[in-house]
Amino acid sequence: MKEYGRRTLKFIKRYPTPAQIYHDIISSEGWTYKTNKDFYLKRDRALLSLLYLLALRISEALRLTQEQFIIGERKDRIAVKGIKLSKSKVKDMPRKEQYRQEASLPLKGERGALTQLIMDYMQVLRPEDKLFNFGRTRALQITHSILGIPNHWLRAYGEDYLYENWDHDILAVADYVKVDPRTLQEYIRKRYEKYRVV
Repeated sequence: MKEYGRRTLKFIKRYPTPAQIYHDIISSEGWTYKTNKDFYLKRDRALLSLLYLLALRISEALRLTQEQFIIGERKDRIAVKGIKLSKSKVKDMPRKEQYRQEASLPLKGERGALTQLIMDYMQVLRPEDKLFNFGRTRALQITHSILGIPNHWLRAYGEDYLYENWDHDILAVADYVKVDPRTLQEYIRKRYEKYRVV
């Protein structure tokens, strides 16, 4: 179980495509809820989609509020503002003052269907409702029951997707998700086949 929580390359056997992640999420029956199963299934799918699309730590996802989602401003994406970081990015600055100013949920393209799972959940919430009203342990149980993997692996999948689609610019990805590039390089694939022979 100790190894199960890790997300380094030697433990991640495959990096699924967005379509595969979407399929795995919606094809799972999820946790065996006895009441309000439809609501909780939407909630759980939204959580997993957020972890992947925004490459979030679980504590960062659980702190999100509905007010942080800027819907309707852009046709191609939803902005998520002011994501409070769970680990310090800048030395000598208190962690409580460190944020990702903005991140994006795509409305189109191969990851758009995952954003729709988030929107499906938010549409059944009341304005006063918390986005997620549970802790880290429950989030781990949800991820395991639906996908059979640790929460951190979804973050690694998201980071790897950005790396692949941003011309292998590890500095850009590190700045976007607010981690040290030296840490990030442990969780993304670096394949020689992507480069020309020299």
